[in-house]
Amino acid sequence: MSNRALIDTFNKWRDEGEAFALVTVVETAGSTYSKQGRHLLIRSNGEHEGLLSGGCLEGDLAQHARAVIESGEPKVVTYDMRDDADDLWGIGLGCNGMMRMLVQRVAADNNWEPLQMLTAAMNTTETHMAALIVESKEPDTPVGTCWVDNNSMVSSELPTLKQNTNVTALHWKICPWTRLLLLGAGPDAVPVVESARMLGWEVTVADHRPHYIDSGGFDTADARLQVIPADIAAVLNLGFNAIVVMSHHLETDRLYLQQLAALPVDKQPDYVGILGPPARKQKLLDDLGDTGQGLANRLRGPVGLDLGADSPATIALSLISEIQAVLNGSSGNALSNTP
Repeated sequence: MSNRALIDTFNKWRDEGEAFALVTVVETAGSTYSKQGRHLLIRSNGEHEGLLSGGCLEGDLAQHARAVIESGEPKVVTYDMRDDADDLWGIGLGCNGMMRMLVQRVAADNNWEPLQMLTAAMNTTETHMAALIVESKEPDTPVGTCWVDNNSMVSSELPTLKQNTNVTALHWKICPWTRLLLLGAGPDAVPVVESARMLGWEVTVADHRPHYIDSGGFDTADARLQVIPADIAAVLNLGFNAIVVMSHHLETDRLYLQQLAALPVDKQPDYVGILGPPARKQKLLDDLGDTGQGLANRLRGPVGLDLGADSPATIALSLISEIQAVLNGSSGNALSNTP
């Protein structure tokens, strides 16, 4: 579940006024579907938003959630499938992993915490640090107590389960969702927008051609902007962490790259790419001269992972996959070839 999906569901359920359960993965070992800091929302009727397993554990978790919603007492639930005899749970997953989760009640009588605090942090462009009490012998810090950006609760390695004599707390990073800017609103940008929105990304499409912007293919985009290519500095400074130049117009792309190259270091997106073959990218960089030197080592083109893409939809998949890998510091290699 993306941060955006969690926020949207929380807002909806909070407006409806019914208590529900927040499930947080606090510890894992071995092969598991989700890792520390992931969340699941469950209602007493079993309706849930998100997945912490491939759908194998959610039914059992719903029973625990129902009990927690009724009692108001948080509960730690452990599923250990590292033993071949995990049929003990009646699910026989054979996943060879362990997941420990904290289930806690979220309702109006506790001001919808800790979700009110967590979603406020998620709904920003900055990274935040969070800590959640999982076990406690301290009456002033009961299980379920949460902090965001409390310096005394920040660990150097995140996520981690930090213990002392009286308290055990999960520490993790709350990262902002991906904000993608497409500079170019051609027909091949439509599947890119659709794929990115399915992942919960925020997508802005910008173009100088009004008939492209208003073509009807970008209704799912968060924003559509008609821009002057030579004057998009204000747009570039809106906090995007991925920008793709794809106007298919050489002079327009050059103007976009010129302004991207001029961005301060702290405003540079983590991912910047340009559609087209290597020779086209090199020509544009050569045209920029000294101005483009800082961008040369960062500009990706051709964009995407080698998926054998040969259609707008598969090219979009290739592009979105590369952005996902880069933003997460991953190689993009096949998992079967990864230790």
